[in-house]
Amino acid sequence: MSSWFSSPTKIYRTVLVGVLLAFCLAILIAARAALVPFFLGLFFAYLLLPVVDFFDRHSLPFLRRKGWSRSIAIIIVYILALGVIAGLLSSFIPAVINQARLLGEIAPEYWEQLEGVFEYATEVQKFFSGVPEEIRAAVNANLTKAVETITDTLQMGLSMMLKTISQTLSFVLGLAIIPFWLFYVFKDEAKARRAFYNLIPEKAREDVRCIAIIIDDLLSAYIRGQLLLCLLVGVMATIALLLFRVDLGLLLGTFAGIFEIIPILGPYLGAAPAVLIAFLKRPILGLWVALAFAAIQQIENILLAPRIAGNAVRFHPAVAMVLVIVGSEVAGLWGLALAVPVAAVIRDVFQYLYLRTTERGVTPQMALDNLRARHL
Repeated sequence: MSSWFSSPTKIYRTVLVGVLLAFCLAILIAARAALVPFFLGLFFAYLLLPVVDFFDRHSLPFLRRKGWSRSIAIIIVYILALGVIAGLLSSFIPAVINQARLLGEIAPEYWEQLEGVFEYATEVQKFFSGVPEEIRAAVNANLTKAVETITDTLQMGLSMMLKTISQTLSFVLGLAIIPFWLFYVFKDEAKARRAFYNLIPEKAREDVRCIAIIIDDLLSAYIRGQLLLCLLVGVMATIALLLFRVDLGLLLGTFAGIFEIIPILGPYLGAAPAVLIAFLKRPILGLWVALAFAAIQQIENILLAPRIAGNAVRFHPAVAMVLVIVGSEVAGLWGLALAVPVAAVIRDVFQYLYLRTTERGVTPQMALDNLRARHL
């Protein structure tokens, strides 16, 4: 791998690039609230770019000769996206909002029922009273701490989101211009990619390209796979809850789909509200709902996840659990959702750099091919 400090010119260039990156990072941190819509826009651009490329590649030769194919492909994707959004706004989202409002109205009733369950659980209380005081105090302390941690994390994430949306005018303005901004991102993506690589020293350019490919391969498989799993699990959970006539079935099924984005722990977090509400209605119903969610998880683990996500992160479930807990401690809700893919990216990039720096004669492409062969 080429040295960035082998000559005075390279030292000067490296320092210049480092100062520019530090300045850009400081600006991004200072303007992070206003840039939230653009981060969301980049996320959707990452998801939709393959669709735009597909329509661009399969456009009419006449349109490609005129240079219109890319713009028309973007317009087609926009029309499809607007159709999906219109469908959600016309039926699904209003129904979820109505059920969320209903949940807020009947939440005190559910809380009273939950208190009644604890009040009448005399046998459990008798058993627990026979446990030594030291063990009982430790169990209570750990349970209280766990509940407080989860509650504080959820409240913090919700409050930050609401604060950003309600108090930042630039956030609203950013949302308004995102469609126009995305149009230019899609249209000039190839030019932006070339401009980025031109900023990299020529001898390091191939390594940067290979690292970008590694990150893109992993994240594309993980993100698109997770979103599709969220959709399928949410649909299956909603159907099961509606069949069992569980109150607020659409809302609870949506929760199950959203929590699916959290690796390993997400299915349990998504099932808990539905099982609890079903149990409060009828204990036997809670059991059936728990069995239904267990069946959904087995379908996901055996049939869906290996084929959809393609085991993108390639972590053992025990390792993934540790990563999720560490991520939640370090970065809250963001850590819960991003700890596993970020750790996978770090692992693969490290393996690539290890191959490049420890084996003589290994070119960037050879190291990339070697890394891909290990993951087959």
